[in-house]
Amino acid sequence: MSNIETFQAIADLTLEYCRKHCRNLGSCCEPAYCEMAKEYAAEQGVVLEETGREIFFLREDGQCVVPPYLRPMCSLHQCDINGLGVFKHDFGLTEKYFGLREALEE
Repeated sequence: MSNIETFQAIADLTLEYCRKHCRNLGSCCEPAYCEMAKEYAAEQGVVLEETGREIFFLREDGQCVVPPYLRPMCSLHQCDINGLGVFKHDFGLTEKYFGLREALEE
């Protein structure tokens, strides 16, 4: 699996978990994270289209418009993982998540 596919897999895992357990999608997003994604994408030669919102890559439905591989910090972020080190409602998902992260580190 390529890094692009791995970042997508991680983003998909965390998105589905967040849909079930978070108050609202995008509640952990910050404009500073969008700025980091914008800078990283520019380093990769990609210009990103902004949504015109305060969190400028976040759609109204809480979805980010930036491909996961161009927002590595956001793709890897999940509140339970960052706060507790596990998905508190799904330990099997925790294993999948860290397996994918390990693949990215190789």
